Amino acid sequence: MSKGIDMGNIRTAGLDDAPHILSIFQLCDPFASSIQRNDNISLIDVMDWLESATDKHPMLVFEENHKVIAWCSIEPFYGLPAFDCASEISLYVLPEWQGCGIGTRIFQYLENHRNQIGFTHLIAYIYSSNLNSQGFFKRQGFDEWGLLPNIAQDEYIKEDVCLLGREF
Repeated sequence: MSKGIDMGNIRTAGLDDAPHILSIFQLCDPFASSIQRNDNISLIDVMDWLESATDKHPMLVFEENHKVIAWCSIEPFYGLPAFDCASEISLYVLPEWQGCGIGTRIFQYLENHRNQIGFTHLIAYIYSSNLNSQGFFKRQGFDEWGLLPNIAQDEYIKEDVCLLGREF
């Protein structure tokens, strides 16, 4: 099922994108949607993410027909100068658009702009139950670098988190 995706639809996210980014996150993250909690990610949190984005740690969106259908962020890994060339990647695509090549297009964009962004390593934290996301990152050349047992949890869910990484 092709939806006519065009590479030109990737752009830097702005504050106006915050509600769309939050909505996509809530649809894709099991902890964001498991129960209503006071400590869930909020619109203010997403606005903070956007305001802290830089050229070296961008937040990008993918639009189709002027609708944000995916987002990606590159964030600092660990925060010490020795790790400045390593970044954490987060990539979320609306469920109805998953499997259409959008994640691959975003990842190709990152690879093509890797020198400007300045990363040599990307690290992805993925819930162990999210086999689709693990498969996606492995197809992009990521390897398993570790497992964090039962690190994600709330009253209803306990989840291992897989560490996947790629050196460029």
